[in-house]
Amino acid sequence: MRDTNIGAGCAAVGTDDPSSQAERLVALAREARLLEFALEGESEIARQLASMLETALEQAMDAESPDEVMQACTSIEAALDQIVDNGMQLSAQMADMEVDGVLGTARMPVLTAVLTAG
Repeated sequence: MRDTNIGAGCAAVGTDDPSSQAERLVALAREARLLEFALEGESEIARQLASMLETALEQAMDAESPDEVMQACTSIEAALDQIVDNGMQLSAQMADMEVDGVLGTARMPVLTAVLTAG
């Protein structure tokens, strides 16, 4: 299981640089087959940032060209900047999940991200 915490007082892969954090999240999203996203908080800004980040993560997962990956990275970096500026925190973790399908049970990598409003 790989964990990444981003937000007030936290860092991804030992760095506070939002660009590096965004690149790490894009790498996790590109590896994932499924995305679970949760918001802990009820403010309007938290809902807006959650929507923005979830969309950017989905774009990273679906990206087929380097330009699409870069665009997703830029969107994630913008969201991370706002998350930190608003005192929120994002945690992300990769794990394998068993999924029942037509061909039986398969293990798929899932990215679970939780945005917590402060």
